[in-house]
Amino acid sequence: MTLFPDLSVPIDEDEWMDTRPFNSNDARRALYFLAKMNRWFGGVATVLRPLMEWSGRWHPGEPVHILDVGTGGADIPIALVKWARENGHSLRITAVELVPEITAFAKQAARPYPEITVLERDLRDMPKELTFDYVVASLFLHHIPLPLRGEALHSLNRRARKGLVISDLIRTLFSYWTVGAASFVWGDSVVRHDGPLSVRRSFRVTELESLARDAGLPYLKARSEPWCRVSLSGEKA
Repeated sequence: MTLFPDLSVPIDEDEWMDTRPFNSNDARRALYFLAKMNRWFGGVATVLRPLMEWSGRWHPGEPVHILDVGTGGADIPIALVKWARENGHSLRITAVELVPEITAFAKQAARPYPEITVLERDLRDMPKELTFDYVVASLFLHHIPLPLRGEALHSLNRRARKGLVISDLIRTLFSYWTVGAASFVWGDSVVRHDGPLSVRRSFRVTELESLARDAGLPYLKARSEPWCRVSLSGEKA
């Protein structure tokens, strides 16, 4: 980990999570770390904030269907279901994950929550006509190679009938040091490598604004979130 990296532009260096084979123990350690970071450092709150705002327009008792892309250990869907239960909303969440070992962990974690269906699936292989009320993607977009991020955003948008919530890391020196320190304290060798690298692959607010503008999606608005997060979200008219 370089103490003062060049953060002026995102880098396109592969993370180990994306390129190396996983065993179940590796997956479990990485997912425990990510769930902890989502809970303590704003990952859950960043996704939940717009949904709470939009929920005022939901019809009581009507199921709201959400797609969570790159669900990891399904901690985000579980947090959303707990919130929905406490507030009288009916969520149905389809959580997709590409890595078999991670999918198995997510299925186990989501077992007490029948509102969640976990699938081992590539988003690109899902039927094109399959859409959802809302699409959520947390810590997903920075894994996409730089030239393909606009295409990925289009793909997420096509699946969303009503709105889209993207949560990711913000590329600042504070985020780099904070994620690096947390990775060193609570992570294993994979997390210690990938954590700081994730920040270097991630976004600034202006970059997400440009991505949405270039994709022809003006309803999406980017904003800086607490701690080390940035979001791109919006509800369609």
